[in-house]
Amino acid sequence: MPSFFYRARDAEGRAHEGIEVAQSEEDVLRTLSGLQLTPISIEMRASVNGTGRMAAPGLGGLANDVTNAVRFLGQGVQPGSVALFARQLATMISAGLPLVRAMRSIARDHHDRRLAKVLHQVGDDVQKGESLGAALGRHPHVFDEVFVSLVHTGELSGTLDAVLEHTASYLERAEVLRLRVEAALRYPIFVLSFAILVFLAMIFKIVPMFSAIYDRFRVQLPLPTRILLTVSQFATHNVLLFIGLAAFASLATWAWARSPEGRLVLDRIKLNLPLFGPLVGMYAVTKFSRTLGILIGSGTQILTALKVMRPVPGNRVLEGGIDRVREQVEEGVSLSRALGDTGVFPDMLVQMAATGEETGKLDQMLTRTADFYEQRVTAKVEGLSSLVEPIAIVVLGVVIGVMLVALYLPIFNLGQAMRSGLTH
Repeated sequence: MPSFFYRARDAEGRAHEGIEVAQSEEDVLRTLSGLQLTPISIEMRASVNGTGRMAAPGLGGLANDVTNAVRFLGQGVQPGSVALFARQLATMISAGLPLVRAMRSIARDHHDRRLAKVLHQVGDDVQKGESLGAALGRHPHVFDEVFVSLVHTGELSGTLDAVLEHTASYLERAEVLRLRVEAALRYPIFVLSFAILVFLAMIFKIVPMFSAIYDRFRVQLPLPTRILLTVSQFATHNVLLFIGLAAFASLATWAWARSPEGRLVLDRIKLNLPLFGPLVGMYAVTKFSRTLGILIGSGTQILTALKVMRPVPGNRVLEGGIDRVREQVEEGVSLSRALGDTGVFPDMLVQMAATGEETGKLDQMLTRTADFYEQRVTAKVEGLSSLVEPIAIVVLGVVIGVMLVALYLPIFNLGQAMRSGLTH
């Protein structure tokens, strides 16, 4: 079990520090809250193994990464399945069914057999005496930190059924919004893929046919035609090398995109894309506002909420902004001021957060902000759906047209080329 070094202050402003052994940072925050201490910083130091000794953090981290990867490949549970589980469990708990019995009943009837297997394990852990939040936390690739934190809060407050009901609604709305955004991006991706296939077909099949014809004419071809023929000859005569270079470029790009620097650059590019950049930004702000609102509304401390929801926006630029917000909030800065200082979040979110802090209704203001941006995302998707199709067709036409023009340029002077060929 890991240990955490904490610094905190009491009601009179006196500093306290120490080491707490706990399963997670959330447990440390709850312990400090029970002691009426306000946390300043919490840092994980090391893990304690079954013999009471400190475990090596590097080896443990590697083992956790491998284990999580294997679990992820074997589970792959859809968000909609998790939302259905949350709503079913909320209904059964509110009806008075025991938790373990409700878990096993849902596991037997759930349509997603991978999730059903996980729920059986969770039910067994709960029967052994673990809390539901701790049991769910054993499956991070099925139940994320936000879900587990909400369950922890519901258990502590005795309102687990209500928290699960809100969580189910939150997950369902998030899934609907995700599908809308993906629908807006699916068509241009399809057109781009089709354009690449057309390009490859022309390079390997069509261009060589023209190359054989032009070889009989002893005249200098136009520059675009020479470039196209050279590329085609290189690709057709070095197929394995061409495939190897393409595979190497793809792997190198994939590895760079997986690196922290690459992800940050790509996410910044996404936010600045024409047409789609505003959609990506509004979608990320919607997820941030709604998630933070439901966490705070359920009773989660703001520092804990900012920590567990860090990956929710799905954009490294906003994740970096959340880190800076959390650092400033730890130092005593208000949430609205911290949001404004980052320069990442829109002014409306900052103003609504300030209003929420002044009125004591921060969760409601964040939820209203999420509703507003969700409506804008929906309108943006509908607008893009009617705009992207003609643009994609034009782009595809330009790609094919440029190649055809390059191929047919010599034919425009075919008579001169034939005369020149016959005189030699």
